[in-house]
Amino acid sequence: MKESTYKKILLIAIDTLCVDHLGCYGYDVPRNPTTPFIDSLAEKGAIFRKHYAADVPTPSSFTSLFTGIRGIRHGIIGFKNKSNEFKCSTPLLAECFAEKGFKTGMVSNLLYPCPWLVRGFRDIYPPGLRFQGGTAEEVTDKAISLLEEYRNHDFFLFVHYWDPHCPYFERSKEEYRRLFKAEDYKNAVPDMKYVWENEFVRLFYVRKHEKIGDPIDPAENLALYDANIRYVDDNIKRLYEYLEDKGLVDETLIIVTSDHGEAFGEYGFWDHWTCYRNISQLPLIIVGYDISHVEIETYTQNIDVMPTILELAGIEVPKGLDGRSMVPLLKGEVEVFREEVVVNSDATVVQRMMVKDDYAIVHTLTRPVWDHLKEWELFNLAKDPSQVNDISESEVDLAKEMRIQLGDWLSENLKGRPDPLWLSVYRGGWMWRGLLSLLTQEELKKAYEKYPELKRIQEEKIVYHRV
Repeated sequence: MKESTYKKILLIAIDTLCVDHLGCYGYDVPRNPTTPFIDSLAEKGAIFRKHYAADVPTPSSFTSLFTGIRGIRHGIIGFKNKSNEFKCSTPLLAECFAEKGFKTGMVSNLLYPCPWLVRGFRDIYPPGLRFQGGTAEEVTDKAISLLEEYRNHDFFLFVHYWDPHCPYFERSKEEYRRLFKAEDYKNAVPDMKYVWENEFVRLFYVRKHEKIGDPIDPAENLALYDANIRYVDDNIKRLYEYLEDKGLVDETLIIVTSDHGEAFGEYGFWDHWTCYRNISQLPLIIVGYDISHVEIETYTQNIDVMPTILELAGIEVPKGLDGRSMVPLLKGEVEVFREEVVVNSDATVVQRMMVKDDYAIVHTLTRPVWDHLKEWELFNLAKDPSQVNDISESEVDLAKEMRIQLGDWLSENLKGRPDPLWLSVYRGGWMWRGLLSLLTQEELKKAYEKYPELKRIQEEKIVYHRV
């Protein structure tokens, strides 16, 4: 990789894109590929094989991406945070570009749940004019219109696709549904035992899917999900073809990533309500005219994206970030970047996970109603990437060692500040009120008797964003 500075930057985020569903990450379940165009980009540039979010789900993940700072410092852990809880004294990514005279554009509706993320963006277009609204065609059309305005200038453009996010059927297009059939997934569906064996987990699963119009059968949901990914892939191809047509490809730095993955019943979870690997490991592909194809196997996190983009653009990286530039990896100057990664999650369960040497220690601070979870779990990701076989009782010494390491990491990074995940425990995971609303009065009474904490959460007068 030669020394260069990019003056045209295109950051593409595909919401809810699970790393396990891209061909370039080894996905080969359906007969038709999900991401042929993204795969072609990965062949041109750098693909990161062990890239993780610092925080999930959406608000915390994108806030960490755009600040280069972890949620335990910037204060955004989930959907229940208020704007005044966002604490960041350093400029956000778009502000760094705006300060240098770049045109800055955002094709995303993140301004609804995360108004703090608009800082530095001159042009803001929220697809569908609502959170999670719009289609890949609308997003791409608006991105192309902004590129037409920007193409003779330095620019930073953030383009955000939502189509893989549930409701899968409502978002799907018939021409793409024809490409992906449920029968292709008969050997790929997860074991649903933790869903069906627990009365309340089963009720939540069935009624949530019925409410949004999605199938109960995970094979059907997998097919719809993949159809929606392919729809986005084709639209990213259309966006790239615009750059080619205008002669901008060689000038433009392109980054493709996500905020979190998705579950379809694994370990009793669906949607993106944990920090297990299928939710927290992210795709990351970086393409530029002087970036050679390289497969990066060391741990990285989304807090490292901001300083990397800034260095590639020749802009000084703000001091005090948790993330650091991955340019040395792109240049082949280092092989080990991070010894471990740590992820926080506030969704249904409130969790923290540390991954090191392909082992994951998971601390679940609160878990109603997922009774099968223990407070501390240990997983061998090399043998058990879906994290369904807790080995903490057979690997007692390793579990103890990693618990100590996670405690040391937390102490070092909090630096005496309170741990905001415990505020999430008090408030309850952000989906609890939404899930409890699916129960009848008799079922709710029974749930309160079995899980008293649910009643306290339900009665708290705290801001709640239902999704």
